[in-house]
Amino acid sequence: MRRNEQGMTVIGMLILAIILGLIGFAGLKLLPLYLNHYKVVSVLEGVKKEYDGQNPTRTDIRKSIEKRMVVESLDTLEADDIEIKREDPGYVVAAQYEQRTTFIANVSFLVTFDKTVEIAL
Repeated sequence: MRRNEQGMTVIGMLILAIILGLIGFAGLKLLPLYLNHYKVVSVLEGVKKEYDGQNPTRTDIRKSIEKRMVVESLDTLEADDIEIKREDPGYVVAAQYEQRTTFIANVSFLVTFDKTVEIAL
């Protein structure tokens, strides 16, 4: 009499554990990059909230960004890397940058971030 057994073998469970482990490890490597990006978003949103409708100058915005970056202890991006452009209704403040982190051996992740806020005069 022949029985049909169903379920995962030890090899199947090992392969599944390896795949889940790699996904978890990738998440751990990418988490600091996204946490730093949320700090950048916080800086830009704070500047927008502070100066929206207050008729600021480019220098005021730049100084506020520098102060907020010190408070947030951002070291992955310099204040000069953030562009401040004069547009018709006010200013456009944009942070566009890339960050790279190694994964395993010579495999790495390259993540591109882009955050823009508009500050009205």
